[in-house]
Amino acid sequence: MLVVSPTRRVSARLVAQARRELPKVCHLCGTPIDMLLPRNHAMSWTLDHVTPRAIDISRAEDISNLRPVHRSCNSSKGKRLHINTIKPKSSRRW
Repeated sequence: MLVVSPTRRVSARLVAQARRELPKVCHLCGTPIDMLLPRNHAMSWTLDHVTPRAIDISRAEDISNLRPVHRSCNSSKGKRLHINTIKPKSSRRW
């Protein structure tokens, strides 16, 4: 069993793998992520733990638990579990 500190960030190796292999679409809002934006930009690429580290630390370094998201979407989610990842579109125009 992998033991990871709750405050430790995802390893650089895993981040590099995720950047190569995962889609470039935010799994929370469903819109594309511009990979050329600076790291501190609100719409830049970052990783989200589907099951937050606060809930299950053993999955912190598991790539199947990571999804690409915009930095602002990830900040809005916080430590909550997010059941519906892409926001449904309204069936009618208001």
